[in-house]
Amino acid sequence: MRPACRPPLLLRTTYPMAEDGASTRGGELATIRAQLQAERERLAAELRALSGPGSNGRADPAFPEHPTEHAGDMEEHERSLALQTNLRRMRDQVEEALGRMGRGEYGRCRACGAEIAIERLRALPHATRCVPCQEAGRG
Repeated sequence: MRPACRPPLLLRTTYPMAEDGASTRGGELATIRAQLQAERERLAAELRALSGPGSNGRADPAFPEHPTEHAGDMEEHERSLALQTNLRRMRDQVEEALGRMGRGEYGRCRACGAEIAIERLRALPHATRCVPCQEAGRG
């Protein structure tokens, strides 16, 4: 059996200074904050559109007694509910990440306390664990 090939861990804890004296990581985090804020607005707009008039996103639709009469409507309603649930979960993750930024906790692994690689935060801004802890299933 061939061993799994793993990419090297990026454990860089110091970041080069930009010309204005701010760390590159600080600039990256500011960019990520703006992306998270834009994502929060996008998710809120999608949720409003799904639950607005004519969206058929009512909580208790009036379906007839026999389910086969309007199976397509029921399927569409279930799809809409699932999408709304997913959008709310994503919105909650974005809100939590913005809250961690506000408290100064963003970018730290909740499991081990290490700094989460900026590359991971760029790819998954709401990440709460570093790659090693995520892979190990810690936290």
